[in-house]
Formats: sequence, structure tokens, C-alpha cells
Amino acid sequence: MSLPNEAEWSEYYQASIAKPVHPHYENLQPHLPGGGEALELGCGVGHGVLHLLEKGFHVTAVDAEEEALAILRSRLPSGATAKIVRSQFQELELGKYDLVAAHFCLFFLTPAEFNAFWPRLIASIKFGGILSCQLLGVNDEWRDRGYTVHSRTDVDALLEPFEVLFFEEVERDGETAVGVKKHWHVFHIVARKA
Repeated sequence: MSLPNEAEWSEYYQASIAKPVHPHYENLQPHLPGGGEALELGCGVGHGVLHLLEKGFHVTAVDAEEEALAILRSRLPSGATAKIVRSQFQELELGKYDLVAAHFCLFFLTPAEFNAFWPRLIASIKFGGILSCQLLGVNDEWRDRGYTVHSRTDVDALLEPFEVLFFEEVERDGETAVGVKKHWHVFHIVARKA
């Protein structure tokens, strides 16, 4: 298992802080509930957290890296309804949520960790609640790092408890946030718990 080290995470935070909220939020926008409880997993420097706060959500922001959470704290507006939690996903105490956003983070779990966490995550979403996430495909360049990757058949099975509202499978050469060339194979998902 080859997770980014502290210096690599720090480089990522510095590269991402000046960027806008991820374009996937445009796919989520038409399906956003009218406020409520939101969980932002792998919140990083907080683009998604700030976006969801602006949309009227009470946000629980989770990341395992203290540097990310410190940056997020410095960016929060006064009186923001955000709860900040430092935790690995697999150790996280989950509540009940109207929205779960897990953008470019779930695949960092090992397959065993993912298989244990996914049912817990699904159970935390209220009926009619929204899941917005990415899953890594089997052809992704990072497939040999010990991360969790999925075939299209796997993804379809994972989404059985949902009505799929947006789905896009992307496979292309591109870059990471820090400008490193990489072959991506990603499933972009917005789904409603049925």
C-alpha cells in the first residue's frame, strides 16, 4: 500500500488551494437537497465544505491529515456550521446524512477497508439522500498501489441501493493536482438512496 506521505499531501494542498471547487459539483448541483446534514469525506483544504456551507448545509468535514484541517479552519467564515473531524474513514463514527460527498478519496482505502466501510457509509445516508463520489477504475495508473479499484460491473453492484442521477466513466491521460502526468480511469457518480 503506497499512500502519499506528509510532504506529498502538503504539496497537494498548496497546489489545490488556489483552484476552484471541483467541476463534479456542477453534476451534483441539480440534485442537491435543500440543506440538511452533509458529510464531506477527504475534505482536504475545504473547497467542497465551503461550497456546501454556502448552499445551507450543516457540514461534517473529515480528513486524516491535520494540515488539511488547519487550512480548512483558517478558511471557514465566522459562525460557520461546520464540524471538523480528524479521522481515518474506517475509524469514523457516522451519523445520518442528507448528502455524502466523497470526492477522490474512497479509493485510498485498501480493498478490505473499502469493503468494510462502504456498507456503513450507505447506511449513514438517509432514504432519499444523495451520494456524490468518485471510484477508481481497473485501468487507472494507480491500480497497483494497493488502492481500491473497480470494474464497471463492480460499480453497478455497489450502486444497487441507489437511483443513479449522474454517471460518467472517464478514461484518459491527464495530470494529478500537482501536475504529474497520469492515466486516469474514474467513475463520477451522483445517486439518490432509494
